[in-house]
Amino acid sequence: MLLHDPRSAIYLMDSEGRIRAGYTKERSIGSKAAVALEPVERLLKAPVGQTVFGDDPEFSARQSLFAAAPFAPSSTRQKPVGYICVLMRPPDADVKRGLIASYANRSAFAVALGGVMAGALLVFAVLSLITRPLKRLTDAADAVSMQNADGALNLNVLAHDDDELRTDEIGRVSRAFRAMVRRLREQAQQVQRVDANRRQWVANVSHDLRTPLTSLIGHLETIQMRGERMRADDRVRFLGIAMRNAQHLDRLSSSLFDLARLESDDLPLDKSPAHLGEFLDDFVARFAAVAETRSIVMTVEYPPGLPLLSIDAALVERALANLMDNALRYTPTGGAIILNAAPRDHGVAVTVADSGKGIDAAVLGHVFERFFQGSSHREGGGHAGLGLAVVERVAQLHGGRASAANRVSGGAVFVLWFPLS
Repeated sequence: MLLHDPRSAIYLMDSEGRIRAGYTKERSIGSKAAVALEPVERLLKAPVGQTVFGDDPEFSARQSLFAAAPFAPSSTRQKPVGYICVLMRPPDADVKRGLIASYANRSAFAVALGGVMAGALLVFAVLSLITRPLKRLTDAADAVSMQNADGALNLNVLAHDDDELRTDEIGRVSRAFRAMVRRLREQAQQVQRVDANRRQWVANVSHDLRTPLTSLIGHLETIQMRGERMRADDRVRFLGIAMRNAQHLDRLSSSLFDLARLESDDLPLDKSPAHLGEFLDDFVARFAAVAETRSIVMTVEYPPGLPLLSIDAALVERALANLMDNALRYTPTGGAIILNAAPRDHGVAVTVADSGKGIDAAVLGHVFERFFQGSSHREGGGHAGLGLAVVERVAQLHGGRASAANRVSGGAVFVLWFPLS
């Protein structure tokens, strides 16, 4: 019964109503409690089925339904020595509130424990989402710091696919880190290429300087040592060779100076409006005497109404002089050089075409590269591959471009394009 109804109580009392022993589902009843016997005696005399309420040994102010049975000696006619009672408390008894409070406490504890465990799992998951990609970034940074500048770094170690798909700060940092390392690697490779070209260029320039300088010194020393004993025609011939070598050195030093000056990012341009057709008419007159000695025909072509361009005339003249010098050097006697200015692609294109041997196809795409020596067969001695680099740089400073091609009829054609703006 106690298992079925936790509110019930069972207790044993003597003939005076003193509780000798008692028990409920929650706790034992002390032996100092006492109840009135009158309800017990009335219950024992009442007909079967009648209910009687009696004292509750735990709650003195409450009457509860009970059942009782007497303890008597072997002869039932003697007075009972005690009674056994079963007490059935109503639902609103304090014990119910105690049971409810106990259940609530247990439930609250279970809920609190579950909440703590769920919170711990959530914190662990959040920390994993943050610390895992950060650890990958740390490992990638360590890999980059240990990588040689010329090494082939595997970019797959820099970010995980999950990081690439993330839209939060972790994903953005991961993608930015990968882009930064990729850019650094490209810049390092570019620096290596420039440095390799620079070393090769220094070696080539040193050779180009040494050859004419050695020849110049040798011929001057010969003239000095032989003095008056040297024949007049030999003296003239030696002086001519020395002069050509000195001019060779002058052209080379001028190219070096021009390229160094043009490479400056803050080089000021002295621009003014110019008509390129009339500009070519004046320009070609400088080379008329040289062309005439070799029977080379020079022609200037341009259409009427050619628009004006804002250019630095001195720089453009320097670039055209380099192209004209090449054209004269590699146009055979009796050949032709054509200078043309014409509108093209919202700008004006100036072309210098010769009837020489053209440019080798293997180096055609590299003739304007800085420190590139493949074009020396066109530029000839004394320029160390710098003349065409100067030409391209002048075009770039004006917002234009330079190009080269071979003519179908033979020879090479160089184009300088300047935008109208």
